[in-house]
Amino acid sequence: MKKIILLFTFASFSCFSQSYIEGYIIDKTTNESLPYSTIKLISSSDSYTITNEDGKFEIRSKLPTDSLEVRFLGYQTKKVPISFFNKNTKLYLASNINQLKEVFIVANKNKNNSYNLLNSLIQKYRHKTLITESKGFLTLTSSSRGIPLEIIEGFYNSKQSLSDGIIDLKIKSGRFGQNKSFPFYSLNNTQVLMDFQFFKNSNQILPFYPGNMTFNEIKRKYIVKIDECNSCSDEDLKISFVPKKFDGRLFLGKIIFNKKTLTIKKIELEINDPITDGLSSIITNDEITPKQIKLVISFNPADYEKIQSLKLNFMMYYKSEEALQIIQSNSFLYFYDYNKSFEEPYFSSNIQFNNDYDKIIALQTTDDFWNANYQFPKSFNEEKSIDFLKKYGYLINYENTISSDNIKYVKPSLIIWNKNKRLEWQSIQEVLASNSNVNKLSYQGLSENMKADKVYHTTTEIDKDKQDTFSNNYKKFNFSFLLDQYKRESGEKQFITRTIFDRNSSFYRNERNNINLVYINLIFDIYEYYRQSLETQINNKMTFDEVKKICDEKFEEASLTVEKMKNETNAGLNFKSLYKWNNTVNEKLNINNYLLIMNQEQL
Repeated sequence: MKKIILLFTFASFSCFSQSYIEGYIIDKTTNESLPYSTIKLISSSDSYTITNEDGKFEIRSKLPTDSLEVRFLGYQTKKVPISFFNKNTKLYLASNINQLKEVFIVANKNKNNSYNLLNSLIQKYRHKTLITESKGFLTLTSSSRGIPLEIIEGFYNSKQSLSDGIIDLKIKSGRFGQNKSFPFYSLNNTQVLMDFQFFKNSNQILPFYPGNMTFNEIKRKYIVKIDECNSCSDEDLKISFVPKKFDGRLFLGKIIFNKKTLTIKKIELEINDPITDGLSSIITNDEITPKQIKLVISFNPADYEKIQSLKLNFMMYYKSEEALQIIQSNSFLYFYDYNKSFEEPYFSSNIQFNNDYDKIIALQTTDDFWNANYQFPKSFNEEKSIDFLKKYGYLINYENTISSDNIKYVKPSLIIWNKNKRLEWQSIQEVLASNSNVNKLSYQGLSENMKADKVYHTTTEIDKDKQDTFSNNYKKFNFSFLLDQYKRESGEKQFITRTIFDRNSSFYRNERNNINLVYINLIFDIYEYYRQSLETQINNKMTFDEVKKICDEKFEEASLTVEKMKNETNAGLNFKSLYKWNNTVNEKLNINNYLLIMNQEQL
């Protein structure tokens, strides 16, 4: 959690250091907060943020004489010096007043004008195929009857275009918490958002809207008209569209755009009782019934050629053998630092992740990274969810280490080496699992399946091009080094390495006794020993490629050593030789696998 949050006990807040400014953006007339307002530092072309759902913001400035520019669609842009917040906690914006008499007169003369105008917008944006890279920040909360079920926060590398929408999302770092009594996984919302096409035809998961249709389809299926938009500026219009027949596959909504340049500023879509394509529960007998979907697409007011955020509100009925739950899942995906990206994490072996939950656990996190990159303050609802899940659930990555008490609830497909936690047979598959239902996106509720491996999202295959040196028809173990890089708040570069075991692509069919378990743990320990050796050879002045090269070299050395142990111990069957290797590992890492495993009951 950011250090500035500790200052909330003061009666009011202002510019509490030379680095950070915080405040609220408020509607001057209604005195209501303005969520997701854009805040920009005048001194910098790319230093900006947005307010959270409570209208609150934080931004850092190195210049005490700097100024802020605040924008919110339908309101007058306002500029104030940052010193304004030394004595004030709130900044008020006045709304625009737009008269549309002329527009209505023109529209009434020709009923096709509204259709033609909408079609002109769509055709223009279908040709906007330029791909823009950026960083992304996701917040997601799910609840049932007001009780928190899940919270997720994550940083992503993103690719977007105005025609396709979100083309790619790759998680850099994340954290999540869940309710122990009803574990519900909704991170697949990011897949739903990526699947939605802004201005192209598609067999997408979500319902369609005019941007996905031809001109004739729009005329056949929609009533389109120009509506009053009292809060829009003089240069803007609002065009609305309502299905002629509500069949569950057509959004109603509106588009706000500049009438001269045909530049879209916001798209708002909603539907009740939607029919979705490919959403299901991972639990066979449980049913998911979507009841309401709202999707808001906002474009960046500093450059409307870029997507600023997507907000997805998804209400569903979840029916299980135990009960019927009404679940509300809210996702907000914010894009920033356009044409920049985080360094992608590197794995020395091919790793097949089930989902982003697995990747979050593998990458873990650090306070330094989150303090340096956090985009806006947590909202009241987010703070409430975290407090609740601390007491009645579990949190992953909200500290620099993941508690073993918490990780047992998640059952990830990857296991990170831990001196105090040995591999157990229950963590190693007897056969490789596969899933024939990989095209469907799944949501999960409480079930005995929580105790099973998460092998229901993707199909895992043995990498034919990269066969393991200690793999055969009855066993295969896939270990890997993880290399990641981030920057501290000071701007200093930091490398992180870990040794991981990929359960998804590993299996063991032979006799599952303790002596064989010692052998497998020794393999894990050998890789960890070489990873620790890697740590001594790298420094923060090296480039990522330089460190990656050393990482590969060390992994190769470790693999050769593992192969040597396999030959000398006859794959663990030579008890005397295996005991010598156990002593060698004990000398290097102070871990006696014989002592820890052989005298225990079958694990």
